[in-house]
Amino acid sequence: MSNRSDRPPGRFRAAMDEAGQVEAALRADPRFDFASSNVRVIQHDNAVGLVGWAARLPEKAWIEQTAADVVGPERVESCLLVGPPGQRPDDDVARLVRDSLDLDRSIDATSIHVAVSHGVVRLTGLIDTNLHRAFAGALCWWVNGVRGVVNDLDVIYPSAPNDELLAEAVQAVMEKDPLVDESEILVLCHGGAVTLAGTVGGAVARDAAENDAWIVEGVRDVVNQIEIAPGGAAGGRIIGLGG
Repeated sequence: MSNRSDRPPGRFRAAMDEAGQVEAALRADPRFDFASSNVRVIQHDNAVGLVGWAARLPEKAWIEQTAADVVGPERVESCLLVGPPGQRPDDDVARLVRDSLDLDRSIDATSIHVAVSHGVVRLTGLIDTNLHRAFAGALCWWVNGVRGVVNDLDVIYPSAPNDELLAEAVQAVMEKDPLVDESEILVLCHGGAVTLAGTVGGAVARDAAENDAWIVEGVRDVVNQIEIAPGGAAGGRIIGLGG
């Protein structure tokens, strides 16, 4: 009798089980419809891989965080992008990102190089502070057609990442946003989770403020407690986030 077994090795079975657990968790998550999404969970070497694209940046963050909660962040390898492919030629995206950085007076973009491949923006070069590094990366998301941002900027005067810096970066992005009056909004951050509070004139400002928080690198969740003033305008927008 042969001792050969048709069962896969234990480590391989464990990886398959982990991928199944992640998929089950995503199917049970009420924040998005995994069954109709363009996201797949696969075994990738000794980790769980996420491939495809999410409809919006928050969905991408939720999916990656859910997978990390199931198997641990060190065992998740995400290749997720935001939005469908082919939204805009890479050369156009690169030009618009470059223009956005050059026109912003709060950062010195002379040492920043912009490259785009399949809608994914990669920033390389030098920038002075961690705050301006986060701000430069966030600005990229305001360009329609951007599907991902890889921020490889080196900081000349680095500081350790912390919640205070993250909140300051969110506030800086809201200050740049013409749809948001940052003086009306309180930004709190704990462990990478951002809470927004205050009262604004309409849903457009409320939704824009939440979008502004999501596009800051390091933000892992956003709790939007912003209220709309009585008589405020309804409606909202989706900007450069796969919408």
